[in-house]
Amino acid sequence: MSILLGALLATVAPVATPPASAPRPVQARAVAKPSRDQVMAAVRAEWPKYDAGNKGRLTPLEFSTWVMKSHGGTVAARAHAGGIAPVSAMNASATAFARADANHDGGVTPDEMARFLTTPPAPTALSRAKAAAPRRTEAASAK
Repeated sequence: MSILLGALLATVAPVATPPASAPRPVQARAVAKPSRDQVMAAVRAEWPKYDAGNKGRLTPLEFSTWVMKSHGGTVAARAHAGGIAPVSAMNASATAFARADANHDGGVTPDEMARFLTTPPAPTALSRAKAAAPRRTEAASAK
């Protein structure tokens, strides 16, 4: 995921600068979110590398290979062949695959991949607890 979005996030827009009389601080740059069309174009460009047999959909292992590669990993052709074992790769990316496979047919199409890359994951109980933790700490120290 990050390999596609990283390439697409190269489009940046400068943040407004202060008046000329003020000293010039280092200018921050805001990163523009890629459009669905940009994401789809990137998915289509990368698709042939991962869709073995040109089926039009990725299997769990093909999807895992793409995800692991985007995070700098290499999925081995078989277990104990150097790189991440195929089963380990699929286990590590199973939740992402389930989210990406919108119609639950066991494969991820280019449209599903683009949707997966542009839709943030739903908050989990753990992420909600982590977000609430600082508030609880602040409330306890205020007493």
